[in-house]
Amino acid sequence: MRMTHRLSVLLTLMVVALFGSNRTVAAQIHLEGPVGPGSIYAIDVPDDWNHDLVLYAHAIVQTSQPVAPPTTQDGYEIIRDRLLAAGYALAASSYSSNGWALDDAVRRTHQLGGLFTSKFGRPRRTFLMGHSLGALAIVKMAERYPTQYVGALPMCGPLGGALAGVQYAGDARVTFDYYFPGLLPGSPFSVPPDTLFLSPFDPEGPSPLFLAVYGALAADPSATFQWATAAALPFANETELGNSALYVIGFILRYTNDLIERVNGKIPYDNTNILYEVNVTPDPVTNAHLSALLNNGVARYEADRAATNFYERNYAPTGRISFPVLTLHTIRDPGVPFAHEAAFADSVEAAGRAPWLIQIPIDRWGHCAFTPDEVEAAFQQLVAWVDSGRP
Repeated sequence: MRMTHRLSVLLTLMVVALFGSNRTVAAQIHLEGPVGPGSIYAIDVPDDWNHDLVLYAHAIVQTSQPVAPPTTQDGYEIIRDRLLAAGYALAASSYSSNGWALDDAVRRTHQLGGLFTSKFGRPRRTFLMGHSLGALAIVKMAERYPTQYVGALPMCGPLGGALAGVQYAGDARVTFDYYFPGLLPGSPFSVPPDTLFLSPFDPEGPSPLFLAVYGALAADPSATFQWATAAALPFANETELGNSALYVIGFILRYTNDLIERVNGKIPYDNTNILYEVNVTPDPVTNAHLSALLNNGVARYEADRAATNFYERNYAPTGRISFPVLTLHTIRDPGVPFAHEAAFADSVEAAGRAPWLIQIPIDRWGHCAFTPDEVEAAFQQLVAWVDSGRP
């Protein structure tokens, strides 16, 4: 793909109407309260409850934000209302902390089952559902508690493990710094705590840093395109390229410090032997020359073994699932690359559990960019699979 127009015209922030209007929901019981240290739960039970329960795990939230049960994030309210209308009870919680709090997400979400039973009696069956970090959390729950749940719907999850995400984000940052030196504050693994990267859709945005990055990408489309191919950003056209660029930079700036702090300031990233490939023209000689320039000039980092061991041990699925797991993932996901799905499938197959996994790709750009109909259809397929009793 070649750039034929100025990127300033095409670097528009895409707002996709992912969620339709809420359906009418029958009368219901709604409860909220504290659970665990610093965590808050929310439980909804319809009057015509079918005695099945769905436990929901939400996506990552910035550490600077207050802990709270999910509301509009990833269309949760609409998903909740559709499940209630179909007769399912639903329980969700904040975690005790935000950021890359995977173990806490697993603990608090699992804890909801006992809390629900204490208030409404034991459900007939309990399903798991989660977005992004929450998707990884429910997969870990499926592996740890195979007899307590009957099916799981992880969506847009980093199911290839945290280190794959670290590699993707780290590669994006070091190559960005090569093409746009000094533009982003701090270093690839230390972002100043007062850094604000706010888009025009944030209540207090746009921030000066956002405008500076936007302007730099627009002013030098050649460098932008080279960076996007070297960093393996997902895009099918120039508009998606711009949106992926802004999304990835924002994610890096918001979540890098928390990732590093969890391993006591050590770096779980290694690019000492990475050969980046720039692919911007039909001419392989030109591409090879541009790739050589990048590989000779990009900053190199060697991973701390203790840090990588921590994320390998605690933030990666084993693949040992024992009941139906159905995943949803957009093919051009700028936050959690679609390659995570193949990595998860490999781990499941290696564990001898391949019959328990179905993966549904969605041909679309965006992170967790599913419509309510797609989520509902996937959940119905999961329920039918569980009802069948067959792997």
